Formats: sequence, C-alpha cells, structure tokens
Amino acid sequence: MIEIFGLLVAFIGIFVLRAKNIDFYVAITLAALIIGLTSGAPISILFDVLIQTLTAYNTWNLVSAVALITVLGYALKETGLMVSFIEGLSNILPGNILLATIPALFGFLSMPGGALMSAPFIEPEAKKLGLRQEHKTYYNVWFRHLLYWVNPITSSTIMAVTLSGIPITTWLRVQSPLFFVMTAIGFIASRGFIETPKKNGGIDGLTMESMKGGIPIVITVALTLIGAPIWASLAAGILVAMFLGRVKPDKAVEIVRNGIRWDLVLAIISMLYLRDMIASSGSVVKLFEAVISSGIPVIAIAIVIPMFIGAISGSPAMGVGIAFPILLPLFGETNIHLTSIVFLGITCTYITSPLHLCLVLTNNYFKSDLNKVIKYLAPSCLALYLIGLAYHLFLYSL
Repeated sequence: MIEIFGLLVAFIGIFVLRAKNIDFYVAITLAALIIGLTSGAPISILFDVLIQTLTAYNTWNLVSAVALITVLGYALKETGLMVSFIEGLSNILPGNILLATIPALFGFLSMPGGALMSAPFIEPEAKKLGLRQEHKTYYNVWFRHLLYWVNPITSSTIMAVTLSGIPITTWLRVQSPLFFVMTAIGFIASRGFIETPKKNGGIDGLTMESMKGGIPIVITVALTLIGAPIWASLAAGILVAMFLGRVKPDKAVEIVRNGIRWDLVLAIISMLYLRDMIASSGSVVKLFEAVISSGIPVIAIAIVIPMFIGAISGSPAMGVGIAFPILLPLFGETNIHLTSIVFLGITCTYITSPLHLCLVLTNNYFKSDLNKVIKYLAPSCLALYLIGLAYHLFLYSL
C-alpha cells in the first residue's frame, strides 16, 4: 500500500510544485525520489536507477534529438530562411490557406511560446482580410498545432514513441487521419472569419530563393521517415540551413550554443529517470492490482487522467512525460490505440489550457478577449477529441 501512496504523492507533488513555478525537471526528479523511497527497496535504488538512466542509449538519443530540434528552429530563424519562405507563399496562397500555413510552418520550430514568432506574420495578412483580434488568435493557436499528428520531429511525438516503444512510422500512420480532421475542423470553425477575400498572384510569386527556406525541414522529415536516427536527421537539417543561410563558422557555433534549451534537456533526463524509477520500484504493478480490484475500467483511466494532465502540464511533451510512465504499464502489452487516446487527451486539453504559453502569448500579442478565444477553441478541441476517441476506440475494438 505504501508504494501506491508514494506514487500518488509523487504525482500530485509534480503539479503542486509546478503551480509554485518550480522548474519542471526539479519537480519530476523529486517525484522519482519519492517513488523510490516509498518502494520498500534499499535506498540504493535511487542511485542504481539513475545510473541505469544515464547509461541507456535511448536517454542520449532522446536528449540529442530534443536539443537539436530547438537548434534547427533557431537556425531557421537566425538565417531568415523561414521568413523568406513564408513571404513567397503569401504571394500564391488564398487568404485562409495562408493564415493556416504560416503558424503550421512555424510549428516546425519546436519551442515553448513559438506562436509568438508566427503572430507578426499573420497580422498584416489578417488585417487585409478583415479578421477580428479573436479570429487572429484562433488561427495562430489552432493551426500551429496542426502538425502534431504528422510531424516526426515534434518533442511530444519523440517523447511518445520513445516512452511507448512504438516505431515512429507506425505512430505517424495511425495519427495521420487526425491531421485531416483537425484541418477540416479549423476551416469549418473559421469559415465566417474572413470579410475581405484575397486575390492571389499565381505560382510566379514563389521564387527559388524563397523556396530554400523549406529545404531544411523537408530533408529533416524525409530522413526521419526513411529510418535515420532523429538526431542525425535534425543535424542534417541544421547543416543544410546553415549552408543555405551562408552562416560563417563563428556564427554557427553561436547558433548551436544559443539554440539549445538546457532546461528541456534536463527535463528529458528527469522524465526518463521517473520512468525507470516507476518500472524498477514496482509501484505501477501495485496500482494496477488496486485498479483491477476496484472495478475501474482501464479505458476510463486512459480517457480521464490524460485530459487532466494536459490541462495543467503547460506542455504536451511534459504531459506525455508525466502520463506515459504511469499509465502505459496499466494497459499491459503496448497497444497503440490506448496509447494514442492518452496522447489525444493531453493534446486537446493542452490547446485550450490557460497554462498554454502559445495561447497566452498570442492572446497578449493580438490583445484579444481570452474568453471569446476559448469559445472558439473549446468546441473545436471537443470535436477533435470526440472524433479521435471514436476513431481509436473503433480500431481498438477490432
């Protein structure tokens, strides 16, 4: 019983500490220590598991991937390649497509609060089309997260496949229908936003110079999909971005140094330490036995708990890092549809959460009414969640 108590205290402690603005990696590490100390094992378990985590190949594979994601985003920003690419697209795409494409492209630049980078690019186009402030915020937030379902280099996807052990190509194949669902929901919800339709200038508006900005992203994604390690794919994308941007060696070093988010690196290590501690302590086995004896359906846990975690974690990657180590062992053998339901719940509630940094920053940038924005976002997220849940439950039942 003490093992279950320790697991629950650790779980609640993460959110209490985060509410007090304690760094995520500190909260996660303390949670892992609590689980270890209440496991009934010798205190050496704390050090044994730490060594296990720090010497595992997957740890450094994931750490390097997450570190390089932010370096790629920083490189595309500093070289101006992404700006040039978007300016080229603005000459050929219809207004509503362009407003969706801009935040989606910036969504490749995986960094907390990254929506603030796309907001200035949306602003002039949105003004031409007569959008209200809340409509601008909706476009920037909703479509920024469109590629979560098909992008192999988002932090949450990398975390999900690493912690679940599901091959990334299999994961993306199963998630990909939700990309089309989310796209359709976004355009349906925003169909009345544009008051002044735009005339596009034709394909001649997209020059070879502006198209260069998309090359590093295409290379990174293509290499990942054909089976290259994610860190290698990202490194290739960074090198291509620096080559196309004619970055000098000293500037390249600066981009790498400034592009790495060390807080994310520490968060990844702490989440893997938590995962290994949970597995070594046997706490989840005790919890599973308690759940089974109480009669609570496992599917109910897969539905309810992730939605709570997504709403208060402030990051889908962090939400995955908290939920997957605790919930996936309850499902027994890995099932991609139950795992996907957990991922879906985290993502949908995260988008409308007041702790969602992209939403907060975009709302502040456009000076929109947050309550009105959530009135647009919440029904869209609910529709996405219900359709996604029905999709995964149907396939799970086969």
